[in-house]
Amino acid sequence: MSGSFHTRVVDRLGQVPQAIAILGKWEPFLRADRCLEEVAARGAGALALIEALQAPTPGPYLLSAEAHLRGQPRPGCLMAAEMLVQLGARRDRIRCCPASNQTTVEIRVLDRMRRQLGARPLLMLTAHYHVARTQRLLDGEDRGRVKGMQVLAMDDPLILEALQRLAPARREQLWQVIARGQRRATGFAPVAINEAVARLGTLTPGIQRRVANLIRGPARQSVPMYRIVSSGGGIYLRVAEDPQPQQREGHGEPHHGHAHRVEQPPVEPGGQAQPPPHGGGEGHRDQGRDGVT
Repeated sequence: MSGSFHTRVVDRLGQVPQAIAILGKWEPFLRADRCLEEVAARGAGALALIEALQAPTPGPYLLSAEAHLRGQPRPGCLMAAEMLVQLGARRDRIRCCPASNQTTVEIRVLDRMRRQLGARPLLMLTAHYHVARTQRLLDGEDRGRVKGMQVLAMDDPLILEALQRLAPARREQLWQVIARGQRRATGFAPVAINEAVARLGTLTPGIQRRVANLIRGPARQSVPMYRIVSSGGGIYLRVAEDPQPQQREGHGEPHHGHAHRVEQPPVEPGGQAQPPPHGGGEGHRDQGRDGVT
């Protein structure tokens, strides 16, 4: 592990994350490529941090929890996983849970995922405009429950320092992905309007929940966590088993993972994350909503 950078991470975050979450980005009123490029940038930032730390095998988990939202061809978390794989992430460290349709739900689902994995220090990566609101939502949760959960922007100085520690070709590859996501996240009026409305929504969670359900489709918090497997050129979801039982807070019995396995048909050949046609995608709404069978 890179000693000096490891110290920088601990000084900044208090501890080295055992899991890094790629927060979702999907708005039906935005072009699909805008959303997907932002998600890819968040994933590139996560990989830069992991590689700069030179974490011993197997390294931190990579988590994603976006549900199959309105207009998406597949669950957002699966599209995030596909992009992570394309950027060089290890498939065996990726975990998906197609559950959330807004940041509050996402935080709670990611908390459940990290506990199930036994990976308490969790770093969430998002766009710079989303950091303050995510932090306010964390501050509004039970302090004991979200302890060890932190949020950074994909272009935070710590991520940029991580990039400088990589080999030149790899640094350039990941930086180009982050830079495209930065451009998508900067100076775009609908994004600013959406964030302003969302900030107001934090004051009235009931209204925020109903609006998210109406615009993006419902949250599905009861779905299990999946891992990524590949076969025949496609990417599959298989129900993940806990590496160890985790004691649920406030419950007398340990929580055991799903012992059964469920697979879905492969997505696009080669696992390519293809955006839906502009102005389309509604036909996917009721077809395999969770992206699993």
